[in-house]
Amino acid sequence: MRPSAKITYLIAYVLLAMPLAAGAVIEPKTQTEYPDEITVATEQGDVVMKATGAGLREKTFLKVDVYTIVSYVDAGAALEGEPGVALCALDAPKRIQLDLRRGFSRDKLINAFIGGIEKNMDDTTGIMTEMETFQAYFTRDAQDGDLIVFDYCPRKGLTTILNGEVTGVIDNFDFVQAMWSVWFGGKPANGGLKKALLSKLSD
Repeated sequence: MRPSAKITYLIAYVLLAMPLAAGAVIEPKTQTEYPDEITVATEQGDVVMKATGAGLREKTFLKVDVYTIVSYVDAGAALEGEPGVALCALDAPKRIQLDLRRGFSRDKLINAFIGGIEKNMDDTTGIMTEMETFQAYFTRDAQDGDLIVFDYCPRKGLTTILNGEVTGVIDNFDFVQAMWSVWFGGKPANGGLKKALLSKLSD
């Protein structure tokens, strides 16, 4: 198991997440383990979040490992209809965590996010400012071992954390939906990865 998957996050502005139990969700190829439940302390009180699934992003025909990823959502949330669409639209606490397994350029990192948003959104006019703000959070090339967390809490916004440090908060739910569409939209980063990230919802 990669050490970064076991990190307990202590985040400024009353965001705290830690494992609740010994259960785990496992990405099968890399055997990366993540807690199947975490608790997040917010200004509105503690929220239990459950894993919706974990997966591995690969690139090229050589199947090069890029990152492992896990998705969490408020355990009490009701997801109706197509789960990917519902998860994007859900205005409730949710999290995406990426554990990078190789280094690559800043441009490639940003394009993975912004390019994914543009593929899934017919019109990004309303989130252009947020997209520019978000890109400024990443000031260097990505490195093997980097940990990127996107935490959304209603009335607070989307917090981006890089290696345990908060890089910024964006309070625009349209942008939150756009970010989740990168993995859960109609044109996700990878269809198999989307399936893996939703696999625990059927348990």
